[in-house]
Amino acid sequence: MRFKPSDVQRTRSEQAYIDTLIVPLLPVGFDEAMHAYAECADMTLTVASEVERQLSGRALLVPAMTYIDAPSIGQLEGWRQAAASGQFRFITFITADLRWKETAAEEIIYVPRLALETMSRDQQGQMVGNFVGQVLEQLGNRWTAL
Repeated sequence: MRFKPSDVQRTRSEQAYIDTLIVPLLPVGFDEAMHAYAECADMTLTVASEVERQLSGRALLVPAMTYIDAPSIGQLEGWRQAAASGQFRFITFITADLRWKETAAEEIIYVPRLALETMSRDQQGQMVGNFVGQVLEQLGNRWTAL
């Protein structure tokens, strides 16, 4: 499910089944790190989209949370509160920005920052498939932990 009117309507009508919110975390900057930020965004959005596709009917992928400069755990609190006050029992943030590791937030799933544009279609598919599998495994562990 994606954040578009028809999917949001379905999300509301099937609240008992759609309990997971997926939020991509994307760094933005216009300095010498801009290319690295673009690679983070490319990998994060590619993996998040594929996870959403495989979990259609269980998860809602919302537009990315973008930020400038260093990430902060405080930035996630609003998402946590909004998700908890709605129907979402699980909130998962996906990012390739390893600076989030300093926050030790448990809801963050990391994917590596790779230059997808330099890979062949087959290589991209294999790499993304591997990372999607890892994300799905982590989500499955969270779902069964309750």
